[in-house]
Amino acid sequence: MAPEVFWYINPADGEVPWEPGHRVTPSLSTLVEQARNLDSLGFDGALTTAREPIALVPGTRDLRFLIPVYPGVTPPALLAEQAQVFDHYSGGRLIYNQVNGADPVLARYGQFTSKEQRYRLSAEYWRQVKRLYADETDAYDGEYLSYGPRYKPAIPGPRQPGGIEVWGTGASPEGIEHAAEVLDAYLAFLSTPDQLAGLFSRVRAATAERGRTVRFGALASVIVRETEEQAWDRFAEQLAATSPDTVLATADRNLRSFGFPGLDELVADDPQVQARIDALRAGRIPDIDSLRFGPNMAAGLTTWTAAEPPFDIAGKGTGTYFVGSAENVAATMNAVAEQAGVDIWLLSGWPLASEARHVAELLIPRLR
Repeated sequence: MAPEVFWYINPADGEVPWEPGHRVTPSLSTLVEQARNLDSLGFDGALTTAREPIALVPGTRDLRFLIPVYPGVTPPALLAEQAQVFDHYSGGRLIYNQVNGADPVLARYGQFTSKEQRYRLSAEYWRQVKRLYADETDAYDGEYLSYGPRYKPAIPGPRQPGGIEVWGTGASPEGIEHAAEVLDAYLAFLSTPDQLAGLFSRVRAATAERGRTVRFGALASVIVRETEEQAWDRFAEQLAATSPDTVLATADRNLRSFGFPGLDELVADDPQVQARIDALRAGRIPDIDSLRFGPNMAAGLTTWTAAEPPFDIAGKGTGTYFVGSAENVAATMNAVAEQAGVDIWLLSGWPLASEARHVAELLIPRLR
């Protein structure tokens, strides 16, 4: 069976959108057009921000919307009502992306629970959201959450069988246990096939112990062209247009926010990764040789580099790319999918609209 393929809808866009001088001015009309294009190109869904997805439903027919949520920030009854409204207007096309979050991010939204508490809170949160989405009306008083009975009429519209799907991540032992209890699809950033297969195997084992199964998705960026040379030239163009100052402005902060040593202290066992670290310390963008880590795979930059360690120097998988001809990238992706058991690809590339068209026309027909 062919995998599902999701793309990104995001106001951070442009030829080199992590570089301030190359970003386009965001507008709602642009995002609406992105959604329409993805729907017409045959993408199964899109990962969006949490701010505007309800406005993107008009003009689409089949596109599903994967919307990020920090558990506990929005009261469960309110989130369930929002889900019911979204499914009423879209015909049942909502998915929630459960985001564990980092302490500095969650503090902005008034959430100060520890990482260990957040997993327990999340499990309780999603149980209640799914019950409320299914029109449960009773009051609830739990470990982290409490709410009164529903007193107003139910919101009309379809309810997805089995409730809203919840997708998400979590690679630590606690994160895997949480995933096995809560998630309907487990997501991970692209890494080497062996690493990805090992992680997915641990999640499969944990879910099997609970008598559950989940699907698996991998997130990656992609540059695909008719030839290898064209694709790698585009990858090189984006690097050449990137200022080291842009990357270094947040690299140290982002490393520390995820619990890693700062850039001056970070050490990698992998010589290629260490070469990237050394280049950044010297105020340079790493060269392509140090960024390649497998056939048609490389570590790069994305629009979320401002919040994540760049060039995958911390081994989180953020910013990983497939790069190459359609034939070669498809062969690599199919091999990774077979080895690791990938059911869903969540892909991105910039500019979002033009790269989506390359992927739809050249790559998706070759995936299996």
